[in-house]
Amino acid sequence: MTRIYDPFLTKQETGTTDLELLQARIKALLGDSLEKVERILQDYRAPGKGLIREQADYVLAGRGKRLRPVLLLLCGNLGTFAEEYTLVRAAAAVELIHTASLIHDDVIDASSERRGRLSLNDVFGNRSAVLVGDFFFARAFELLAYCGDFELNMLFTRAIATMCEGEIEQAGCAFDLTISEEDYFANIYRKTGVLLEASCGAGGRLAALDDTTIGKLEAFGRNLGLAFQITDDILDIVGKPAITGKPVGNDLREGNITLPLIYILQDPDWGPLLREIISRKDFSSASLEFLRDPSCNRVPLETCRKIALSFIEKALEYLSFVRDSPAKTLLKELALSIPQRSC
Repeated sequence: MTRIYDPFLTKQETGTTDLELLQARIKALLGDSLEKVERILQDYRAPGKGLIREQADYVLAGRGKRLRPVLLLLCGNLGTFAEEYTLVRAAAAVELIHTASLIHDDVIDASSERRGRLSLNDVFGNRSAVLVGDFFFARAFELLAYCGDFELNMLFTRAIATMCEGEIEQAGCAFDLTISEEDYFANIYRKTGVLLEASCGAGGRLAALDDTTIGKLEAFGRNLGLAFQITDDILDIVGKPAITGKPVGNDLREGNITLPLIYILQDPDWGPLLREIISRKDFSSASLEFLRDPSCNRVPLETCRKIALSFIEKALEYLSFVRDSPAKTLLKELALSIPQRSC
């Protein structure tokens, strides 16, 4: 039986090296491709020493998990025809697209923190942040142009359009207590799933895989993205702010009614309290502390955990159609590691 990690276990219970060993194996397989992606990101952050260089440096210094580039590179290693020159540029491009979207998200949500430090908009202002995000989008498509694949450009253009659609829909249902599970799943597909889907599809395309296999990889990425976002929403309630880089209940402060909150709202004991807090717009840490109470969150979070695991299982079903290889093994292990996330 496939082992799937429980996100509620601590590092002491799961062991401290699971993710570190996986990261080391990914680096061993990809060789210096990840380092080349980092060098491209540095080269493309901005010319000269002006304000945009300073602000681009600030953003890239808050390094994220590089999940999307890793997925693209691993999928690109499933075939025999991918050129590293093209793969690493596409991988850097998807990271710039992701980073640009986060910058714009922080402006829209008036967020003051990102990855455990002050957000770009909090330090340099909204005007500069919007322009830096636009700059990163432009640099991403410059990199994609070097790949010489029109369909690759279309793939990411459509993904960005879907992400924008998702942001607009999410803004339109802020603090909407009637949001359904179906609405939530549609939102997180547009928010997270679509770019992971595109990353996996792009890697498969650059590896010259057949259309059927590329479709399976896209479905793998899509389901992986849904599991990733549900786990992220669980961490918004039970994660440690020092590790996640966000205060507890940050989603609620921004008006996002996530899956855990949907289930807490349905609870006859805790739902009325949450509704009252939302109606008062009282989102202080003290007011939201009850969300961390196991008697409040145990059943909702356990339900969310099971749903996240079901998406991982779906992702692995799609991956099973792909020819066995070291890259496929690491994609599987990467999927299984998602619930182990602490940030």
